[in-house]
Amino acid sequence: MNKPIQDNQLWPRLVVDNADRKPARQRKEKRNELQELFLTAPHRLRALDEGISFLQAWLPGFERVIATTTNECAVTTEIGIYQEPMVCGIELVFDNEGISVRFLPSAVENLVAVDAHPARKIPPTISVFDADGATAHKCLIASLSDQLAFEVLMYGTKEKDMGSCFQKQKRQIFFGLSNQGAQTMTTRAFDDMGLSDNLDCCMIDGGSARLERLHQLDAGKAWTIDRQVIPHFLRYVSELRQPMLLAVLNKACLQMKAGRLDGIAQHDSVFELTLGANRTYFDPAQIAEFWIVRSGSSLSLECYSASGACALVLAQHRAPESRFNASWTEILNSLPRLHKRQRG
Repeated sequence: MNKPIQDNQLWPRLVVDNADRKPARQRKEKRNELQELFLTAPHRLRALDEGISFLQAWLPGFERVIATTTNECAVTTEIGIYQEPMVCGIELVFDNEGISVRFLPSAVENLVAVDAHPARKIPPTISVFDADGATAHKCLIASLSDQLAFEVLMYGTKEKDMGSCFQKQKRQIFFGLSNQGAQTMTTRAFDDMGLSDNLDCCMIDGGSARLERLHQLDAGKAWTIDRQVIPHFLRYVSELRQPMLLAVLNKACLQMKAGRLDGIAQHDSVFELTLGANRTYFDPAQIAEFWIVRSGSSLSLECYSASGACALVLAQHRAPESRFNASWTEILNSLPRLHKRQRG
């Protein structure tokens, strides 16, 4: 009696192992924000062949805008009028009124103007992109009286060829100053650095070099605090009406607001901070390290993401001899410290 043949007994069974292979769709390289904008924008847009000086000339002229700066952990937005945009290496000059931004010129790669889309209620927009194609800063034109000025800006400026943004290129690390100047700044003694220098160091290379240096400083110069005290700290500062400077930053742009914390709201794990016309949102759970840093006669709170980038800075902008600086220093000194974590 013949035995029935089962399965593939007459030849070796073919086994295909796709465990380490990804479907074709998953193997495609992810598009950055700049590429996504050019491929999906449903309305007119134009890359501008200009740099920071162009932003310094045009942004303060708009009557009413919505300015937004984001990173992986925080977003800040403000409605109003721009002060003249600043650049790294220049001393901070600003007041409590208006929108204050500070750019790292060499890290700004592209400026893109996007026309309004009335059907989707999208206003005209100027977007600033860094070398990785990420949105560093966005300006939405909110006033109808600025429409004509935006048209002049968009179509009266030389257009930049954006073919290279879809080509895979090896990127270098960009600094706002020369590489040598940036390296000098990030290695200067903290006691010799003012507020402007400290903020610039938090922007250079996303603040990664500064974070590495914080891990090497002694406990009297820099120390970490527990994330659980952050909500209590913010509420206490708000109740005291303590003046401070709040900054949200990325590799190419820093947007800041000076004043008193008017209010705090919590939406699940996200905190909303209100300083005048400014709204800042961040999730303490998304921030890996909270550092208190001593520089000169003042202290600052610097918040770093899991990737090592500086996302949020709270500092004191008043004079060192000011009673506000003294109370600010006393508050930060009172926060419970953690043992510093050394990197391997």
